[in-house]
Amino acid sequence: MDFSQFKTQFPISLDTQQETAVQTVDGPVLLLAVPGSGKTTVLVTRLGYMRYVRGISPERILTMTYTVAAARDMQARYAAFFGEEEAQRLEFRTINGVCSRIIRYYERTFGRTAFRLLEDGAQKSAIISELYRTQSKEFATESTVKALQTALTYAKNQMLKGEELSAVEVEGVDFAAFFAAYGKVLRERQLMDYDDQMVYALRILRQYPAILRDFQMRYQYFCVDEAQDTSKIQHTIIRLLAGQSGNLFMVGDEDQSIYGFRAAYPQALTEFDTVYPNAKVLYMEQNYRSTRQIVAAADRFIQKNHNRRPKHMKATQGSGPAVRECSVYDRQKQYAYLCKLAENCTEETAVLYRDNDSALPLIDRMDRAGIPYRCRQVESLFFTNRVVRDITDIIRFARNPNDGELFLSLYYKLGAGISKVVAQVAADRAEAEGETILGYIAVSSAASPWTQKQCKALQTHMNNLLRERADKAVYRIVHFMGYGDYLKERGGDLTKADILEALGEQESTPERLLDRLEELQEVVQRGGTDAGCPFVLSTIHSSKGLEYERVILMDVADGLLPKVLPEPNAEQEELDAYEEERRLFYVGLTRAKRELGIMTFRKVGLESSFAREIFPLETGRAVQPMAAVKKPAVRKEPDAARIAAVAKDYIPGIRLMHKAFGPGTLVSRSGDIGVIAFDSGDTKKIAVSVALRVGQLRRE
Repeated sequence: MDFSQFKTQFPISLDTQQETAVQTVDGPVLLLAVPGSGKTTVLVTRLGYMRYVRGISPERILTMTYTVAAARDMQARYAAFFGEEEAQRLEFRTINGVCSRIIRYYERTFGRTAFRLLEDGAQKSAIISELYRTQSKEFATESTVKALQTALTYAKNQMLKGEELSAVEVEGVDFAAFFAAYGKVLRERQLMDYDDQMVYALRILRQYPAILRDFQMRYQYFCVDEAQDTSKIQHTIIRLLAGQSGNLFMVGDEDQSIYGFRAAYPQALTEFDTVYPNAKVLYMEQNYRSTRQIVAAADRFIQKNHNRRPKHMKATQGSGPAVRECSVYDRQKQYAYLCKLAENCTEETAVLYRDNDSALPLIDRMDRAGIPYRCRQVESLFFTNRVVRDITDIIRFARNPNDGELFLSLYYKLGAGISKVVAQVAADRAEAEGETILGYIAVSSAASPWTQKQCKALQTHMNNLLRERADKAVYRIVHFMGYGDYLKERGGDLTKADILEALGEQESTPERLLDRLEELQEVVQRGGTDAGCPFVLSTIHSSKGLEYERVILMDVADGLLPKVLPEPNAEQEELDAYEEERRLFYVGLTRAKRELGIMTFRKVGLESSFAREIFPLETGRAVQPMAAVKKPAVRKEPDAARIAAVAKDYIPGIRLMHKAFGPGTLVSRSGDIGVIAFDSGDTKKIAVSVALRVGQLRRE
C-alpha cells in the first residue's frame, strides 16, 4: 500500500505540512505544532502510516505520553481510525509506565526485589508532614504539603544536586536538608515514589548496558507526545532508549510549555538538532481552531519571546469579532461584570485565570446570587494556606484574647518583639490576673518599653477590627499589625491576603467572614451547579488542550498575570520564569475559537504590560465591553473625592506622621474627626481629610 492508497482506504484529510510529518519516519524528527494544528490527528495517522505503508511491526513501536488519560485517549483515537484490534497491538504508555517496566525487568534479570512503590497519597503526605514538623517546629497545612510535593517532583525531574537543591525555595524549610531527609526515610522503609521510578530506571539503564540494549532492541521507533511538558530526566531516559536506532519522533510546541513548576524542559525542543545532529525539524503552523483576529493577536504576542523556534501561527478560519479589551476599574468591578455575563450566558464561555485563587471571589458572588456555572479541577488549598490560616487565627484571637494556644502560634508574626519566655508567661497568667494576654504584656516589666507600646497598639487593633467590615479587618491585620512585614521577611504570598480581602467585601464583620470561608470551601469542592452549564471557570493550565467558543481572560494585570515582571539586569532564571508567564498567557489566548476578551483594570497599580502588547495605545483602539454588558463610564475623580477615598483607609490603630506634632497613633475616629495619640504624649482631635488635603498628615 502506498500513501495515496492509505489516504483513500482511511479517509484522512491532511495539509501539506501534516502530510510531510506523517511520512517522515526514520531518524530523529522534531515536529513543532502550533495550537489548533491537529497534532494528535497527525501523530495517530503517522502510526497508521508506519503500520500499513511502511509495514513496521507494532511491537517495535513505543508511543509515550504525559498522562495515563492522554495515553488512553490516543489509543482510542487510533482505534477509531484503524480498528480496536489493531490499537491493542500498539503500546501507548506514560514515561513513568516505561520506567516501571525497566525496573521490573531488572528484578527478573537479577532476581532482586525493588523498593515498593509509594502509591498511598495519605502515607506520602504523612511522611512529608512529619519531616516538616521536625524541621520547622510547626504543623504542616495541606497547602504546605502540596508545595513540598511539588518541590520534590521538581528537584528529581530536574536532576538537581548540591547547591541547586539549596536554591529551591519552600517557605519554612531548608529544602536541601528536607530533600535528603525525605530520601532517607523512603530508603529506610524500602519505598520509592513515582518520581523515584524515573531516578531508579535511569540508574539501571546507565549501570547495566545489557538491560539498555534489550530495550533498544525491543523498540525500534519511539514517539513522544506533548514533548514540551517532558522533564529533563525524562528526556535523558528517552535519549538513551532511542540511541541505538535513532528513530525518535517528538511532537510538541515550546511556545506552550507551561509546567516549569513541575520541571518541564522546553530546552529539549529548542536544542533538539544540537543533541541529535542529523535531526529533521518540521513545522505545523496552520491553526484550524480560531478566527483570524485571535490567531493574529496571539502570534504577534508570542513572537516577542526569545527561547523559541522561529515560526508563525497562520489562520485557516475566517474573520470574527475583534479581540476585545474589557476594561473595568478594579477587581471587584471585574467580579460584578463576570457575574452579569454569567447570568445572561447562553453559549459556551470559558473564564480563564492563572491560578485557582483568582476564581474564589467570583465563585463566592455567583453562589450568593444563585448564578449557574461549572468549574474544571478547582482545588481548595487556599483554605489551608498558611497565610489564610494566620489571618483567620488573628481574627479568632481578637474574638478570644485569652486563647493562649492561639497566641503562642501567632505572637512572633505580629512584629511586637515579644520573646518566647514573655509570651509563655503571659499565655499562662493573663486571664488569672484579669487581663488579656496583650494587655498583660503591655504592663509587664519583663517586656521592653517598645514591646509594651506595640502590644498596647495591637490590643487597640484587636478591639477595632471586630467592629469593622471584614475586608477592612484583613487590610488592618496585614498592613498595620505587623503581619505583612512578617510575610515579606519570610517570602510569603501576599496575594492570599488580597483574595481574603476581596471575599471580605461581602461580609459585614470578620467573624462572618470566618463562617463564609467554611461555607465557600464546600461550594468550591462541589465544582459548580450544573455539569452542562455553558459558563465554565478554569485555570489556564487545566484548559490546555481544550477549546471554547468564547474565552475571557481575567485578572490580566502585572503581579497577577504575569505573576512577576523581570527586574532590570535580571538573572537568566528570572527571565525564563517571565517567558513562561508569557507562554501561559499565549495558551489562554489560543483556547478561543470565535470570541476572545481580556479583562483589564483602570485602577492605578493594576496596569497590564500584556494587555498593552495586545492593544497598543497608539492604535487609538476603542475599549469595548464583552457581549452586551454595559461598560462603566470613565470618570475623572475630583480632588475632593480622591482625598475622601484616601481618608477612608485612615482607620484606628494605624501609625501616622503629622507635620507639626510628629509621629503618633490614630486611636479612634468619628466621621472625619480622628483622635491621635502622639508619641510626645499629646492627644489631639484632627480633621483627617483636611489635614491630608493641606499636606499636614501622612502614614508613618
